[in-house]
Amino acid sequence: MESYFEKSSLKSKLTYILLYCLSYGCRIGSSAKETKKRLKVEFEFDAKRIRSCIDLIQDTEGAIFSFSEYGLQKFSFNNVNGDGELYLRLYGILNAIYLQLNSIIELYDVLKIPGKKKVINRFKELEIYEIRNVVASHTVNYMDSENISPKGFSKNFFRITQMFLTAKSEEMNAVDGFDNVREYNLYNSFLEYNRVSEEILYDCVTNYFERIIINKTKRDDLFSHYEINGLEHFNYEILYKNDKLYRDRLNNISEELKMEDEEFDEEMNVDSNISIEKLQDLLETDVTSFKEKVTPPNKS
Repeated sequence: MESYFEKSSLKSKLTYILLYCLSYGCRIGSSAKETKKRLKVEFEFDAKRIRSCIDLIQDTEGAIFSFSEYGLQKFSFNNVNGDGELYLRLYGILNAIYLQLNSIIELYDVLKIPGKKKVINRFKELEIYEIRNVVASHTVNYMDSENISPKGFSKNFFRITQMFLTAKSEEMNAVDGFDNVREYNLYNSFLEYNRVSEEILYDCVTNYFERIIINKTKRDDLFSHYEINGLEHFNYEILYKNDKLYRDRLNNISEELKMEDEEFDEEMNVDSNISIEKLQDLLETDVTSFKEKVTPPNKS
C-alpha cells in the first residue's frame, strides 16, 4: 500500500517540518514580539521571511519534479511543441534551481544556522551553478576567471549549440566568444544539485527543529509522521517517463503493423522485434531527428 508521503521528496518533507515550527511560533492571539521569541529569530517580520522561503522551495521543487519526468522535452515523434519548449524548460529549470538554492541560503540566515558561508561556497562549486550563469543568466556578459579574454576586455559570451540540446542534454555544449567549447552534462548536474541541496537543507532544518522543539520524542514522532528517515536521498531518476513513452510508442506501432493482412506481413517480414530502422522505412518517420531531441532508452 502506497504511503501518503511516498512520492514526496525529502526537500518537500523538510518544508513540512518548517511549517510545523512556524505554526508552533505563530499562535493565534500572540503579538509579533511573542512570535519572534518563540521562533528564536532576530526580527518581528522574520516569520514572513521563513514562510516566503518555504513557499519558494515548494514551488521550485514542483519545477524540479517536472524536469525529472520529461527533461527539456516530453517524448514526441513529431516534436509537436517545437524547439521553443526546449529553451523554455532549459531556462526555467536552471533559474528554478537558482531560486531554490538561494531560498535555502536565506533560511540559514534568518534561522541563524551556522555555516552559511560554507553553504554558499558549496553551491557555487556545483557544475549546475556554472551552467546557470553561462546558459541562463550571464550568457552575453559572463565575468570569466579563466583569463582567456583579450587584454582590456574582462567579459566572455556564449552560444548554446542547439543540436546537443536533448531531453536530458547529457552532452550540452556552450561555445564562448573565443571559440572555446565548454561541455556540460545537464542531467547529471541536476541530480548532483538535488543530492547536495537535500543534505544542506536537512542540516538546516534538523538544527532549527532541535532548538524549537526541545522534546526529542515529539521530534521523532513528527519525523515519523512525515516519513523522514534521516538523510535518505530521494530518487529523482525513477520519475523519468520519456524512456517508457518511447518504448510504448514503438510497441504500439509494432502491434498496429501486425494487424495488417498476411500479404503485407509476408512482404515486409514484420515481427514483434521490429527494429527502429525498419519502422523508419515503413512509416517514413525521421527517427534520427527525434533521437536528437529525446534521449532513447538504455539497451537491455
